[in-house]
Amino acid sequence: MNMKNSTMLTGSHGSMRRLEMLYCPQGGGYRRMCGFSLAEVVIALGVITVGIVAVLGVFPTSLQTGKSAQDETRAAHVAQSVIGSLAASASTHFSNAQLPLYASPSPAPSPLSINLTTNSGTTPAATLYADNDGKLFSNSTLATYVIFIYTNTAVPGFTDPASANQVTVRVAWPANAPAANQTFRDYVRIISKY
Repeated sequence: MNMKNSTMLTGSHGSMRRLEMLYCPQGGGYRRMCGFSLAEVVIALGVITVGIVAVLGVFPTSLQTGKSAQDETRAAHVAQSVIGSLAASASTHFSNAQLPLYASPSPAPSPLSINLTTNSGTTPAATLYADNDGKLFSNSTLATYVIFIYTNTAVPGFTDPASANQVTVRVAWPANAPAANQTFRDYVRIISKY
């Protein structure tokens, strides 16, 4: 090996640590390479910038998806609360099932009454509102969700229309938006007085 064509790196004490030889086809020989060229740095920064912009572009979509999932979960909790309250009072008050409303501010409002022996058809038997914590209100001032309760006495498997009701709880949000701009989910349960 010719020492003119090789580069030797030495340590701080003068001893040889390693022998580094790089072939450079443009210059027709060997040369020592110490860093990156300006073009390489600019290209690397461009690639990193494109990656960062792509990651930042995903954030709004992920935030919207997270909020949508949160609304779906809360809507299910609100519907379960309403259906549970109706089912609990149906055994003793089937023609006058009570939904307790949140007292804000006092005095506490009277409970909402729903007659489960009637068929509401396409008109809701009751309309009420709920906030993010699932508290039920009779007005939309603090509402996040609007709740429509539909009753249907033609329940499959029951011959007496006064003994069971197919209750549909429709939870829609945002509460104060026009109906065309609301997202809603229907929750259906058969409630029997027995």
